[in-house]
Amino acid sequence: MYEVMQGDTTTLSWRLPSPGHNDSPQQSPFSGEGGPTKILKVCFSTNSNALGKNFKLVKCDSSWQIRAVVQSILTSGRLGPNIQYKGCYGLLLKHLKSDELHWLHPDLTVGEVEQRYESHHVEAEWRYDLRVRYIPVNFLEKFKEDRTTFLYFYQQVRSDYMQYHASKVSDGMALQLGCLEIRRFYKDMNAKGLEKKSNFEVLEKDVGLNLFFPQELIDSMKSRHLRKMIQQTFQQYATLKEDECMVSFFQTLTDFITIGEEVYPCELVQGWSLSVELVIGARGIRQRTHKDSAPVCLANFKQIKSIKCLSQSDNKALLNLDIDGARQPLSINVTKFAMAENMVDLIDGYCRLEHATDESFIVRPNKGKGGNQVHPAYIMIDERPRSVVKYGIDRDDIVLGRILGEGFFGEVYEGMYKKSNGERLSVAVKTCKDYSPDIMEKFMSEAVIMKNLKHPHIVSLIGVIEEDPVWIVMELYQYGELGKYLEENKHKLTNITLVLFSLQICKALVYLEGINMVHRDIAVRNVLVATADCVRLGDFGLSRYIEEEEYYKASVSRLPIKWMAPESINFRRFTTASDVWMFAVCMWEILSRGQQPFFWLENRDVIIQLEQGIRLPKPDDCPPALYSLMTRCWSYNPRERPSFTELVIKISDVHQMEKEQEAERERDRKRPIKFFDTKFKFNEPPPKVVSYLLDDTHTHTHSIEGTQKLLNNDMSELISKMRLAQQNAITSLKEECKKQMLTAAHNLAMDGKNLLDAVDQARVRANLAKPKPGDPIVG
Repeated sequence: MYEVMQGDTTTLSWRLPSPGHNDSPQQSPFSGEGGPTKILKVCFSTNSNALGKNFKLVKCDSSWQIRAVVQSILTSGRLGPNIQYKGCYGLLLKHLKSDELHWLHPDLTVGEVEQRYESHHVEAEWRYDLRVRYIPVNFLEKFKEDRTTFLYFYQQVRSDYMQYHASKVSDGMALQLGCLEIRRFYKDMNAKGLEKKSNFEVLEKDVGLNLFFPQELIDSMKSRHLRKMIQQTFQQYATLKEDECMVSFFQTLTDFITIGEEVYPCELVQGWSLSVELVIGARGIRQRTHKDSAPVCLANFKQIKSIKCLSQSDNKALLNLDIDGARQPLSINVTKFAMAENMVDLIDGYCRLEHATDESFIVRPNKGKGGNQVHPAYIMIDERPRSVVKYGIDRDDIVLGRILGEGFFGEVYEGMYKKSNGERLSVAVKTCKDYSPDIMEKFMSEAVIMKNLKHPHIVSLIGVIEEDPVWIVMELYQYGELGKYLEENKHKLTNITLVLFSLQICKALVYLEGINMVHRDIAVRNVLVATADCVRLGDFGLSRYIEEEEYYKASVSRLPIKWMAPESINFRRFTTASDVWMFAVCMWEILSRGQQPFFWLENRDVIIQLEQGIRLPKPDDCPPALYSLMTRCWSYNPRERPSFTELVIKISDVHQMEKEQEAERERDRKRPIKFFDTKFKFNEPPPKVVSYLLDDTHTHTHSIEGTQKLLNNDMSELISKMRLAQQNAITSLKEECKKQMLTAAHNLAMDGKNLLDAVDQARVRANLAKPKPGDPIVG
């Protein structure tokens, strides 16, 4: 899914072709080279209310044609991949302080646009909008071949609906269209997700119902009634997939408006003037005399041979359409010349689309042919700060070795990097197998982020090779990924080391939180082991900077569902709190020694389990204090999760506790075996019954001594649990520690009984099961 949620300040530019590079002039979208450099801010349609904040900067000069501006954006991959219907797109110039708007014909140059339109108002008052204007017949079927255009057109129509029509439709239609968008956008949400109060509160308070429903509808109902209506309506579409939601949206909205048609008031000149409305759309040019009357076809676009626009007095215009088979042209009087230009562009665009050509059907008396010649090869470049330059390295200084693995974009190689001082350093080299601009932009985003990160537990960036093939070079750590390291050393690693790894990752995340960054992919597969007691967090391909009190909405569909927080699965909502959830899952992986979370579930079933309050079970040998911390991180409400700073303090305490317990166990191993530890003050025990018996029951000593050793272990365990209970007497772990202490005491009592049973059996077998002189008589 390619939904862009924020402005893209990377700039589209062009460069001269390399020597010997041959491109035919007909393929070039430029009309010439020259003039001052200009940066156009081209805004996109979006599913948010923040119009104008979703944009692309295009670097050009006055000789660029509008066709080149549009093509540079479509080719960049900014909207998505594999755009088939490029001829459907047009550029709209809109004056923000009036209703003045101009559809820019592809043959216009940037300089001509400045002279004709921009010079009339302050530059800051104009906005360029990229829109799908020329829509083919049966677009729902046609756009199946071009999902990027389908999605963009959907966002455009829905944005127009929310701006101009949402307040006018019935409450039922508004609820339907809003719930379809909720289902489409939050496609991974459980079908019954909105029935959960906390989920609806996220939608209502954090996301905002006005993103989906008109404010008039929200204000007209009590919140409880509105919530019930939304939940009931949502159930109708709960099982729909993303594309099905978009199709249903178009079909529902068609009952209110006709999609893809523009209406212009004008006069038909037929010896006399007839006032009509021209309806121009995929089905041709049609006329209607009244708004409610059925349109009558005047011409389809295959019949149109040429288009002329003549300026008249009083800023009026006369359009002449040369129709194949007609005795005379179709003449149309338009009251405003600007409106006539927009009509001409629309008709010409449909003619080009119908004939599958870029050649215009407009006859311009003063416009010569053959003006489409300039340098091709425009590419996407980043307007990056100078600090990036220092990360540029020479490819000749790197010797590639074996393939370490397959990354998201391409292979990752082992390599050897020779520094300027002659020192050699082992490196990992990330490559990108797809050189398309949109993929390259995403690939390079990791390096752009990593260059600003300096922390002992974050992977170090060595450098970047920006010429094709692009490489990202990072320091290589001999032990590799933490996940594999845990599996290979599961029997050697102690809790002390595992908790230490968790602590180091948490410290790295405190650092990221401090610079307002969310990682979004915290897992052992993205952690590298530098040494036996040091790990480093890596893979910042999904990371994003966020502003205070804001969150990042993901647009990619390949996300680690089993590691994600509920709000991330349901609403694509990523914050520091969702990183806390993922970190706890990562801790679970570490303490499970590399086991994958929810390995017994499919991705689609994970959210159902989380909604029901089911969490990952406590790993074997996991310190109770640490698991209790994990469960706090897995609070459904993000506000109830601890911060990374608090987690560092808590995990440090657990780490210290584990070291103390290990030291105690080491002392116990070195201490001679005793029944009771002498440091505890007990009354003197009764006569040594066991020793007395052993003198006479040599054949039964093995079972008694084994039981005695088990009893000693039980006593040590009880002492350990008592200490743990004392340390957590005023924490949330108090009850859990008390339970563990009682369990240890119960085990001690049971093994004590087993010892007495073993002694009794030994006495019976040794024929000593009779009262001794002086024994009290019970009865």
